[in-house]
Amino acid sequence: MPAEDTVFNVLYDKYMFWSIVVGIFTFGWMFLAMIRYRDGVEPVENMEKYHIEVGSFPVDSHNTKLEVMFYVLPTILVVWLTMMALASNTAVWTIPQDEDTFNVDVVGKQWFWEFHYQDQLTWEDDPRATHIDVNWTGGMLMVHAHGSDATNVTVEVDGVEQEYSIDLAAEMLSISGNYFDPNLHSVVTVFDANDNLLHTWEHLPNGTILSTAGGQHLIIPCDESSTLDLHSRPHDESNPAYVGVQHSFWLPEWGVKEDLVPGLESGTVMTFEPDDSGTFPIRCAEYCGLDHSKMIGHIDIVARDGETCDADVGIQKTVSHSDHASTGDEY
Repeated sequence: MPAEDTVFNVLYDKYMFWSIVVGIFTFGWMFLAMIRYRDGVEPVENMEKYHIEVGSFPVDSHNTKLEVMFYVLPTILVVWLTMMALASNTAVWTIPQDEDTFNVDVVGKQWFWEFHYQDQLTWEDDPRATHIDVNWTGGMLMVHAHGSDATNVTVEVDGVEQEYSIDLAAEMLSISGNYFDPNLHSVVTVFDANDNLLHTWEHLPNGTILSTAGGQHLIIPCDESSTLDLHSRPHDESNPAYVGVQHSFWLPEWGVKEDLVPGLESGTVMTFEPDDSGTFPIRCAEYCGLDHSKMIGHIDIVARDGETCDADVGIQKTVSHSDHASTGDEY
């Protein structure tokens, strides 16, 4: 069964519908012939002329209109289904221009994934769901927590953490002199008194590297096209003769999978357009050595800061996912 956010879902439904129609016609005709012409049933008038005798040719009989229909209708159906399949492949394999898509380089190693960001991304959990809103502009960081259980805020800039407490009376935190640098990886996380994560705001600058070896997730914005450039690299590059092994980057949720070929410097390309926010699995679908089964990860589909994932750019799922913790989970 194809993933729900792909063009192949529609294709699957159409193929299934016409398969049922053809099946009903084929088996209906077969059972009708079995019942009507079974042994012992009174023969049709003038059937005597079709009686076959040894040494004589059978009487030639045909229906031109029926024979033409048997050729024309199946041909039209096959051509139409083929055109739909080719159109779906074209939609999947058309690679958008770099400026029209969000770009990440994915490197497969033994046995983890690395994600090299070629575009910056600033994202935040939906304030409508968490009742928390983070605003960081210039030298002022403000965290509004009206109606939430937030008590503590952790600000991490380029790996350096600082902890702050929210003014419970005002239900907000205001920090001045903390200048936002778009060139540094910055994360603002909000917790309650029991240290439960309530809200995340994060800025990923161009050049950020995340790795499943450290439990980090691939983070992709929703409602826009994303392009992944896929490369296979050895874990230890000290031996230039060893170019690595074959991997296959698989996103089951979107029904897309692409091989990572060792020694192919240009790499391979995968494009997809996620619709709903959530956390979804990443798998390696090509045996790549002893710990192949451990080469797993997660992808977080998030909304850019100030935006939502409400737009329906694909086939909307009936059940949405809301679990999208960004880092720290087991991989």
